[in-house]
Amino acid sequence: MQEEEIFPNTEIEDLKPGMMITAYTKFESKYKSVDEKTCQFLQHNFRKTRVTIIRDNDEHEIPIESLRIGDNVRKIFDFPPELKKLQVINEKLVQALKARGFLAFDVKQPTLEKEERKELKNAIDTVKRSLTASEKKEHYKKAKRDAEKFVHELKENVTTRQQTSKAIENIMDDARRGKINYDGIIEYVDEITKHASAEAMSAIVSLKQSDQTYDHCVDVGVIFQSSYYKIKDKKQAKSIFETKNKALLAAFLHDFGKSKIPKDILDSTVRFDRESREMKLMESHPKFGAELLSGMNMSNNIINMAYYHHVKQDTSMNSCYPKEVPYDQVIYETRLLSIIDAYQALVGRRKYKKSWNPPAAIRYIDALAGVEFDIDTWSDFISVVGLYPKGSLVQLNDNSTGFVMSIPSDDLNRPQVAIVRNAAGEDLEHHTLVDLELEQELEIVKDLDIEETFGADALNVFSSIQIT
Repeated sequence: MQEEEIFPNTEIEDLKPGMMITAYTKFESKYKSVDEKTCQFLQHNFRKTRVTIIRDNDEHEIPIESLRIGDNVRKIFDFPPELKKLQVINEKLVQALKARGFLAFDVKQPTLEKEERKELKNAIDTVKRSLTASEKKEHYKKAKRDAEKFVHELKENVTTRQQTSKAIENIMDDARRGKINYDGIIEYVDEITKHASAEAMSAIVSLKQSDQTYDHCVDVGVIFQSSYYKIKDKKQAKSIFETKNKALLAAFLHDFGKSKIPKDILDSTVRFDRESREMKLMESHPKFGAELLSGMNMSNNIINMAYYHHVKQDTSMNSCYPKEVPYDQVIYETRLLSIIDAYQALVGRRKYKKSWNPPAAIRYIDALAGVEFDIDTWSDFISVVGLYPKGSLVQLNDNSTGFVMSIPSDDLNRPQVAIVRNAAGEDLEHHTLVDLELEQELEIVKDLDIEETFGADALNVFSSIQIT
């Protein structure tokens, strides 16, 4: 069993990655007599914690929900599991804490874990430094093969994505007319699973325009299948699905309830008011989906994914539906699906809205983890898709531009990048593959908007990558 070393009143400058905050203990002056805005900020972001305050010259320990304007905040502690992201130290959290005026903390760190992590990092650094020229050459040969395979699979599956999307549209149209038949999707499920192309197809989401319903189902499906089995392999855990086909089908059908919504509403590009009849009908699609899939004798797991994929961890949120659902009824697979559903909605390129680039979408959802989304499931997802998902467009510190081609195993900030535009802004015909884990002098300084950079030609640019 690991021993935990406690560090009381640790100044913010002394926080180290891997430490765990147990209490916030020192604050800027604005917390000595909190105003309405600060009070609301604390109650919203530190919900369900407890706080030590001075009120009327007496010290009190109260739930943070009981905090009042004018209270002098002395300590925030007793964090619930969903606020883990406000406890685990990383560079991003430290920056946020500084910006908000939090100055010192009680922290703990498993001593053995700290030493093991240090030894592992030193071992990795030593291996990287000691690679011979021959070993580096072999490393890049393999990386080149993997990148070329990825590009080839993506090109090969553009048509498959279109056809699968059409099959989903057909099954929804049939269901709208009272005819349930999903055989048309099965052949594409088999095709995608057989050729292991789900990961390549998932990169198309940010490279090609899509519709908001049918392409969305395809994209969510392939991202789910790809990430889910990587997570299971990484954790050496068993899938709840009999086959990969079943997992892909389950994700494809997560929005099947939309088949009971009139097509003019479903395909509308108008943003409906939250209290409108149209929005209320749209928010009924999980219930409709569960009913339809139950009638099709689908498994309880598939029904769970359809019914609960819009349930938030904080079930009081307006964007959470169906209402009054205990979060512990939402299975792990549905929690993962809900993250992917939100990610695709942000990244998916639509004619009528500006899409997010993948790294920006990752950062946005990361800010919601622990409130809207289960933080442990989110950590699993990040570990396999990275901070820069494959297909992301980035700029390096030498001003060159390239597409991310790998998810690094050690440092998620340092993937392999295929350079498609040089520092002078010239598009290249032949492309260099840079491994940022080995080329330490280079680093990503900015993620770029693919549409703004390449417009409608983005997919062609990526598909034309030729690694030299």
